[in-house]
Formats: sequence, structure tokens, C-alpha cells
Amino acid sequence: MNKILTLEEIESGWGKGFSANEKVTFEVQDVPENLRPLIPYALLWGISDDWFREDALKRTPSNLKENLKWVVGEFDDQLDAWLAGAEAACLSPSNAYIAFSAMRMGVDFI
Repeated sequence: MNKILTLEEIESGWGKGFSANEKVTFEVQDVPENLRPLIPYALLWGISDDWFREDALKRTPSNLKENLKWVVGEFDDQLDAWLAGAEAACLSPSNAYIAFSAMRMGVDFI
């Protein structure tokens, strides 16, 4: 499925097991505008704890995992620009930065 999904579409695609996932929280304004379409993905898979993130990904339906990989690949350069930019050297990065970094690590796990 090669399209950017909304949070509602992801939840619908997940089915009954979705309620077991807690969403991460961050301020939308901390996300660069060009990456805001990825917010639903970061809310669900931007889990900073490796074990919990991997567990969530193991429970993710394969079609949603493939969509997550595709979306992150489509935004790879924009993610690089932000995640390897000035905030990378910050001692206290924003929760959004952490969530997007974790989401990207999750794709590597897939």
C-alpha cells in the first residue's frame, strides 16, 4: 500500500489488537512542516524504548509494516535533514525528535 495513511486508516488496518498500543506524545509544532504527514506513524511507532518498539512492530500487521517502510523511505532525505541537523547535537532534543528517530529505528528493525 503506497500511500500516506491517516491515523484512522492505520487504526482501522490494525484491527482489534490496536488498543494495546499506547501513542507517544509530542508537540506538533516541533515537527518540521514537510514531515507532519508522518505524525500518525511517529505517534504509533516512535517508541523510544527498543524493547517496547520492537514488540509493537512484531504485533503490527505486515501490510502496515510495509507501508511504514515505504513512507519512511519516501521521506528519507527530509528525515536526514532534520535528524542529522542542529537538533542532533542538542542535549535535550524535543519529544518529536526522539519519536521520529525511534520510528526510523523501527524501520531498521523491520
